[in-house]
Amino acid sequence: MLQHAFFLSLNIYNTPMSTPGTTPGTPVQRVAQLRDEINRHSRLYYVDASPEISDREFDRLLEELADLEREHPELQSPDSPTQRVGGEPIEGFETIDHAVPMMSIDNTYDRADLQAWFDRTLKALGVATADKPAAHPLFDPPIEAEQAVFVLEPKIDGVAVSLRYENARLVRALTRGDGRKGDDITHNARRIAPIPLILAGNDVPSILEVRGEIYMPDREFQRINADREEQGLERFANPRNATAGSLKSLDPNVVASRKLRFFAHGRGEIAPLEFAFYSNLMLACRRWGLPTNPHSRVASTFDELWDFIETFDKLRPTLGYGTDGVVIKINRFHHQDELGATSKSPRWCIAYKYAAEQAETQLVDVTWQVGKTGRITPRATMNPVFLAGSTVTHASLHNADEIDRLGLHHRDTVIIEKAGEIIPHVVRVIDSKRQSDAKLVTPPARCPSCGSELVRLQDEVDIRCVNPECPAQLRGKLIWFAGRNQMDIDGLGEKVIDQLLDAQLVATFADLYALDRKRDELLKLERMGEKKADNLLKGIDASRSRGLARVLAGLGIRHVGARAGSVLARQFGDIDALAAADAETLAAVHEIGPVTAESIRKFLNSDAGRHVVQELKDARVDLTEERAAVADDAPFAGKTIVITGSFDHYDRKALSEKLERLGAKVSSSVSKKTSLVIVGDSPGSKLDKARDLGVETWDEARLDDELAKMET
Repeated sequence: MLQHAFFLSLNIYNTPMSTPGTTPGTPVQRVAQLRDEINRHSRLYYVDASPEISDREFDRLLEELADLEREHPELQSPDSPTQRVGGEPIEGFETIDHAVPMMSIDNTYDRADLQAWFDRTLKALGVATADKPAAHPLFDPPIEAEQAVFVLEPKIDGVAVSLRYENARLVRALTRGDGRKGDDITHNARRIAPIPLILAGNDVPSILEVRGEIYMPDREFQRINADREEQGLERFANPRNATAGSLKSLDPNVVASRKLRFFAHGRGEIAPLEFAFYSNLMLACRRWGLPTNPHSRVASTFDELWDFIETFDKLRPTLGYGTDGVVIKINRFHHQDELGATSKSPRWCIAYKYAAEQAETQLVDVTWQVGKTGRITPRATMNPVFLAGSTVTHASLHNADEIDRLGLHHRDTVIIEKAGEIIPHVVRVIDSKRQSDAKLVTPPARCPSCGSELVRLQDEVDIRCVNPECPAQLRGKLIWFAGRNQMDIDGLGEKVIDQLLDAQLVATFADLYALDRKRDELLKLERMGEKKADNLLKGIDASRSRGLARVLAGLGIRHVGARAGSVLARQFGDIDALAAADAETLAAVHEIGPVTAESIRKFLNSDAGRHVVQELKDARVDLTEERAAVADDAPFAGKTIVITGSFDHYDRKALSEKLERLGAKVSSSVSKKTSLVIVGDSPGSKLDKARDLGVETWDEARLDDELAKMET
């Protein structure tokens, strides 16, 4: 068994640091010190896995730096750690040529095939297999040239990316694409904390392209899927899909909110290349601040190589991120060059992929669970079976279509696996073991929780309960309804909602507005003093006047969020006019479309939907909005306006609504069709694009002046 680690923790960051809170003589000095300090702690956390301070202390350093940069805009820099948070959405992705093609790697699933590749590779190089295992750790002097040494790396189940650094600064990140061209995702890569914006050390090549894998930890995958379910969105199938979806987002805020990770595992263009061994390059990458996988090893015999493959297979379930094999590479660069490549893959490396671990068991029952958004999900309960390091009794069946595909019957014998999934899923049915009287598994016609008739929207695989008062959905819907971008009810957080539900004080949205008549019962709740209760009731009462747009966003109607709610409210003016509109009329509204239109129509014309609306009316909740009728001579009629940055005297949402009332169409991206860009502090790339396109720009002072003229 291999005993030596690929990488050892390196004590390379020895520069003294100040105590958090101390301030050198000038802002310039403090900003420089904070950046060095934050970058150092990032490397300790992501590269060395040996943090010295808590997350809270790290956040304080970052907050101090952000405050200084706001106070002194001239000190802002694209390489600052503060630039990892926020950012403006982009219009699309540019496709760019790779300096060196990103080729795919050949796979094998068989030991004999791997042995044949091993022998064939050594023969092509004219090198015999070493008689004994590699004697040297990778940081020791290079192994003798005639000894063909292999590097073994875990194969991460993520998304391949190429990072280009020029003079130690990150200038570009590209996806693999077709291998010759990839999408420019630099704006998103800059939001991934383990990817350094600037490399440490004085020996970084002037051009350094590092290939690697961006991946999503299992815990983050579970969190995101729970959030998506709560918002009525489709769950990601596996962490790799979630990672790919994150990287293709046009809004870098999405990436900033997801805790993606990165491991370096290859090279593109490097100038100058001063390394003879791949392993030494990876050690240098680690020294420069790029994370490398700590489980990588070297081998010089096939037995040693195979021993690692078997050992790592047992370790994989404990890592907290997805792996599906081991990549074997020739270590010496001139050997790699000698072997070359086919039209698709290099000859000097191969991936051994593990077969998905499967187990046979018997189906006991299928239960239909109601999600917070009404999505009905089937779950299999089975006889317990040990699989991939744990005992499994439940497995996902995804949806009704998947049950049809499997041809699943009650008490069937099934094969389950965990490949690429955190939750086990049913792969297939063993038809030959089916009992003669077995009945087909069919989806319910009514909600298992409330008994309402289930619906299946056009072009969707899911069946849903659209009853907004369904008990199984109530908690999630109340949390959403009270949220900042919906009804914005101060004091009504998750813990308070749980208390209200446990005490059976609320069962509908409208019940919130009757709590003022139950003040004595409120005061009986744990930690609910008079002041807290009064503030809660005050917040609930204030939400009555939020208007139709906020109500529509808060009801949890499928596909209707803040933007769609605003568009619909200003188009129809009140809830009754909206409910009376047919699907064709709704779909014709700009930004709505047929899918959202059908969802709105079904909700507002269902018995449950009409009941919710009437209860809100009775609770004196404002279900009207100022109509968006715009005169031809409105100040901004026919103009497309983009807002970027932050403002001293304007809330972005309120400003958008004000401009729309003045006739503008407010857009999120700058294009040739943009008439005007209103620029606040820290505007980001939209200002640069506006300048490139020659689009007129106003700062906040100019905006104040122009609006004042319009109002006189």
